[in-house]
Amino acid sequence: MGLGSWDVNPIVAFLESSRPAFLSDLAALVNADCGTYNKAGVDAVGEWIGARCTAWGWEVRRFPQVEYGDCWLARLRGGGVGRLLLMGHLDTVYPDGTAAARPLRLEGAKIVGPGTCDMKGGLLVGMYALRALQTLGFRDFSELAFFFNSEEEAGSPVSQSLYAPVAREMDAVLVLESARANGDIVSARKGSGEYTIRVMGKAAHAGVEPEKGANAILELAHQIIALHRLNGLAPGVTVNAGVIGGGTQPNVVPGEAWVQVDVRAADPAGAEALARAMVDLAGRTTIPRAQIEVVGGFQYQPMAKTPAVVLLVEFARNVARDLGFEVNDAATGGASDANAIAALGVPVLDGLGPVGGLDHSPEEYIEADSLVPRAALVAGLIQRTRLQRDRLTSVRSHTHM
Repeated sequence: MGLGSWDVNPIVAFLESSRPAFLSDLAALVNADCGTYNKAGVDAVGEWIGARCTAWGWEVRRFPQVEYGDCWLARLRGGGVGRLLLMGHLDTVYPDGTAAARPLRLEGAKIVGPGTCDMKGGLLVGMYALRALQTLGFRDFSELAFFFNSEEEAGSPVSQSLYAPVAREMDAVLVLESARANGDIVSARKGSGEYTIRVMGKAAHAGVEPEKGANAILELAHQIIALHRLNGLAPGVTVNAGVIGGGTQPNVVPGEAWVQVDVRAADPAGAEALARAMVDLAGRTTIPRAQIEVVGGFQYQPMAKTPAVVLLVEFARNVARDLGFEVNDAATGGASDANAIAALGVPVLDGLGPVGGLDHSPEEYIEADSLVPRAALVAGLIQRTRLQRDRLTSVRSHTHM
């Protein structure tokens, strides 16, 4: 598998022979409670992966954390030029006890279990893709790396500062979140954020002297209507008032009320316009003596489909055709670490994990027959990106001129 070659048969053969080991590994990862705030559980998954990467001869580094699980970075050194980073996360959204109550199981063509799709399957697809290239002797690169994030489901509050310096040195980044249910890879993601709108009114007796109060809940109701009018402020902008609270007793004019708001934007211009509009709300009260506090912002900036991403999509489509299937790309409203990578100016492609769906639900699944094709797609995409590195570098340089 030297420079200039791309033969699907050895890669597919290796991955097919690895299916039993892959499924055994998947069960080990899925059948372990590793919700974001279960540090011991996330660390156990990370230690398992670290041990496997070490056994395969990869350089492994652990990033100890206090509140969250530890992050990990595995590196595979080559003898050429070009650097690529794979990314995935160790944590899930499920509470302790879920793995024992609903361990991995086969349901026809589906593999069902907590975290199968989001994203234990993706972790192993990436690991086995790298293992295939390593085993078959592909070394025409400088470095292939894999960063394992421990708290992506919480918005990556600690890991972003750890993987950003690594990502900045890469030609491209491949994120192993699962494919869409129809097999699409992800070439664009909306930016996402959260705001809290807090109204401070004035409490009073609702029956004796309501005129001395300022009803915070009534003011909040006006604010929620104003918030939802921001939907469509710019193309792709969405606003959703998702959680509300306030007041103390029915016979008390409420002195305080609040709402938590989810915001999304398709591009940086939309995110900036929405951020300005959210701040403007603080100066637009309807109820006399009510005051408004707006706190929050965008945790993830939009991941745009840049010319470099278009080129990565082209590479992926060509590799898929060589493997005997078609792959298309799509934009999605959900955010991932790919958003943070895109904000660094590094080309990133997401949704490269197995085909699956119903994330965060009791029916979460991946398609068993997608494991080998998707791992082969990732392996081929790594090699194709390396072989076409000059094209990618040229597109990147023109984009940032």
